[in-house]
Amino acid sequence: MEEQKQAVSSVDDFTVIDTDLHLTEQQEDILPYLEEPFNKVLNVNNQEKRGQVEGGYLSQLYPSAGHLTPTDTGRAETDDVRSPEDVERAMELLSLDDAILTPGLNLRLGLVHHDELAAGFMTAYNNWIMDTILDEGYHGSMVVTPQKPEKSAEEIDRLTSESQIKAVMIPGGGVHPPLGREKYFPIYEAAEDAGLPVMIHNAATGIVGNYPIQWRGTKRYIEVHVPYHSAEQMWHLSTMLTNGVPVRFPDLDFVIQESGIGWIPYFMRRYDNEYGKKQNDAPLLEKRPSDYIRDQFFFTSQPTEGIDDPEYLCHTIRMFSGAENLMFSTDYPHYDFDYTDALLSSLRTEFNADEIQNIYGQTAANVFDL
Repeated sequence: MEEQKQAVSSVDDFTVIDTDLHLTEQQEDILPYLEEPFNKVLNVNNQEKRGQVEGGYLSQLYPSAGHLTPTDTGRAETDDVRSPEDVERAMELLSLDDAILTPGLNLRLGLVHHDELAAGFMTAYNNWIMDTILDEGYHGSMVVTPQKPEKSAEEIDRLTSESQIKAVMIPGGGVHPPLGREKYFPIYEAAEDAGLPVMIHNAATGIVGNYPIQWRGTKRYIEVHVPYHSAEQMWHLSTMLTNGVPVRFPDLDFVIQESGIGWIPYFMRRYDNEYGKKQNDAPLLEKRPSDYIRDQFFFTSQPTEGIDDPEYLCHTIRMFSGAENLMFSTDYPHYDFDYTDALLSSLRTEFNADEIQNIYGQTAANVFDL
């Protein structure tokens, strides 16, 4: 065991797969791919009116929350990732062997109040990423819109044969009702049939309308950012367990993204405790809720709190069988991304080489069929 720990000296010793490398697509990238009738409704081909559209109507569809934006912290996103060349540069910078590319702007898709237009943006983004990025040999997730589950299921069916699509992403921010409800079952059924895992990702924190209501009373970014990611994911995950989603879709894997790790063992024990007293509230479950989480749910690492405390970090990972369920992610190029070797110095104190390889790449290779 000790020899295995010492054998891992750097990230170059094993395969590294980033399970959340963000693109930074902009409106001008996506609008040319918007299909009828919305390209006509929004006049996206009329250059004279296009600026008015982008600065007006579309900015309301993708709103920002002024004083709650990350730039108020004195830090901002580092680099654009909008082209194959940008992706290659990012992967070299981060010493990555592979990555699952995820949306940037379209993480806000769940906040679009025009359901049909949200579906239009879904298709436009997927066509853009296929045409611009994935056709160059990279791997990514398609995005689906929770407002139109049937349309999303059709989109999954449309892209099933695209070998570079490795996951279905649901932008979880602002979604109502939560993702355990029956309304979303067409998405889960289509993803299960396609053999693709479902990723659930938070929206950008600085967006008005996120879980569970607007961030009323908040004045600073940090007071939103601390509780937001884990709180939203717990909300979705709790309803999914209560409504028996993993039982209904036993061959479907779920990937919970960008919410850290400290809340996971707490949630598992909290839900097990509640379930022991109120099993009738979750009648489809046939075993402990935490067992379903270990069997079908996976978690990406960023933001890894406690990185300077190896004892805390390793103990937390052990408490939810993290060597099998945790997958490395950077969240690059967001301002708070994790460097590739951020976990390694802590993991080497407790985990052997096989376990570290699982976290940094092998589990992702299995989940995403890489």
